[in-house]
Amino acid sequence: MKVKIKKWGINGEGIGYIRKKPVFVQDTIPTELVDIDINKESDHYFVGKCKEVIEPSTRRRYPLCKYWESCGGCTSMHVQYKEQAKMKQQLLKQALKKYANYTDLIQPIIKNPNPLGYRNSCKLPLQKVDGKWVAGLYQSDSHTFIPIERCYIHSKVLEQTRQEVIRLLNEWDLEDCYSLVMKEFDGKVQVILVTGNIDIPKELVQAWMDISEVVSVVQSIKTTADHELFGKEMKVLSGQETMQLEINGLTLELLPESFFQLNTQQAKQLYTFVANQIQPVDTLVEAYCGVGAIGLSVASKAKKVIGIEYNEQAILNASDNAKNNEITNAEFIAGDAGQVFGQLKENVDTLIVDPPRSGLDTVMIDAILLKEPKNIVYVSCNPSTLAKNFSVLQKKYSIECIQPFDMFSQTAHVETVVMMSRDGSRQ
Repeated sequence: MKVKIKKWGINGEGIGYIRKKPVFVQDTIPTELVDIDINKESDHYFVGKCKEVIEPSTRRRYPLCKYWESCGGCTSMHVQYKEQAKMKQQLLKQALKKYANYTDLIQPIIKNPNPLGYRNSCKLPLQKVDGKWVAGLYQSDSHTFIPIERCYIHSKVLEQTRQEVIRLLNEWDLEDCYSLVMKEFDGKVQVILVTGNIDIPKELVQAWMDISEVVSVVQSIKTTADHELFGKEMKVLSGQETMQLEINGLTLELLPESFFQLNTQQAKQLYTFVANQIQPVDTLVEAYCGVGAIGLSVASKAKKVIGIEYNEQAILNASDNAKNNEITNAEFIAGDAGQVFGQLKENVDTLIVDPPRSGLDTVMIDAILLKEPKNIVYVSCNPSTLAKNFSVLQKKYSIECIQPFDMFSQTAHVETVVMMSRDGSRQ
């Protein structure tokens, strides 16, 4: 069946129409004429699979990675980078209009200076294929394991080290290896092997440490069959426990379980943007603060900074980061972001929120509307939940500025910073 692709879908798929119903077709680009098979039909939409691109877009390119269709990680690798950035701008605009009826100015997206080789970490499942350990990914919406020989969005240092780590792993006959997690900052790499209750030979640990870029080897022992990546026991087998990161004048230490933005260069630009937007205040709160990176980077703008994070390990990490950077006006609280924020006694001048893709929950939204901080800085990785949240917050808040960032090139994901004020004017 031939279909003309009209626009982008929220996940980077193309959308055409059949009998006035939308059909979602992955790996296609607006303006293209494609031949498709229908895989799914409902009362409101179709899902199609592209068999042939009959009339390709001038914005189509040949994907570098041979796994791009099967692994589902880089859903936009067939699109020229300039068009990727344009797509993300459009998706953000569409979401804000659809869910919040917002049609005012959105600043041009801040592009990624390195659309390839930007990712500073990986979390890859391990499986044995023909008797050899390989790292890979599971195909989207399936249990099909896709071995990945090379990943083009990993940083060069991370990817070269990953391949050497796997090569050395195969020199030892280990069982019960589940996942390989690695982080790279400033050319230094931490290796975390998630396993069952096994002993990793000291010789293998030393062989990994002998890789020039590796600064630590950690074992996460996982004995439960759940969806958590790490087990309850984390053992530093060699080297330093934390990874050190220099960012915008701060020295951050990250524990093995701690999360940091996957794109270090763009994270620096995002933090700089946020810092430039915030005016001096008495009390600043960062909810979903993680290791405290944003709050600590703007601590000089406030008399008091309060960070809130559900993960207790991250809170310990954030507190240590404050001490190590001699920041004395910051404190960090472990707990549910909405509940803790709602119970704060302080009058909050500026609230920074950086929630997961699911956005702010009703507890947090209710707490915001009750406490009425003067200004909100909303850092979002999901335009739809951002827009849905603002549709409620706009009862009391106005948008002052929307600045998207391309943090995740080769995908449809976009990071966005939204500045909101309680009365429509910055305070």
